[in-house]
Amino acid sequence: ANMGQGAPETGPLPGAPTRDFHMNIQDAELEYAPTTGDTELRVKVAEYYNHLYRQEKESKYSYENVCIVPGGRAGLTRVMAALGNIQVGYFTPDYTAYQQALGLFMRISPSPVLHRNVHEALLPSEDFAFEAGGRGLGAMLLSNPANPTGQSLERDELDAYVKIARDLNWCLLMDEFYSHYYY
Repeated sequence: ANMGQGAPETGPLPGAPTRDFHMNIQDAELEYAPTTGDTELRVKVAEYYNHLYRQEKESKYSYENVCIVPGGRAGLTRVMAALGNIQVGYFTPDYTAYQQALGLFMRISPSPVLHRNVHEALLPSEDFAFEAGGRGLGAMLLSNPANPTGQSLERDELDAYVKIARDLNWCLLMDEFYSHYYY
């Protein structure tokens, strides 16, 4: 789940030309968008992700695997609504909306996952396997890179997290909002 590719600029940019914030929209165009997003946009997003991540894979994403939402909180709410009766783990500290979104649904039981080292946003995979397996989780929600620290799961550690989720037969929900913000 990438919860943030549409983060808007809301004001003038230093040194940039002035922008025209006026728009004329015909009355026939003033209607609600489809709840999953415009199909043409969803097709393009699927093609983009196939190009980035699935070139060597037999299966490919289609527009049916893509849902366009107006922001991270709306995306989280959509994902949480799709889950059944489930216990969902999340790291602390992390994006504050996680705890809020997890608390919206009576059938979802939020479960904060604690760290041995409070200065680390993500657990080493061995600790993650222990914590996740012992809690009875059905899903885990985390940002990668982590918010607010910027630490990220990559390569072997990311593979280990995915294997743990598969072995435990639960859903790994990764918010990749900051995935393009490496410095």
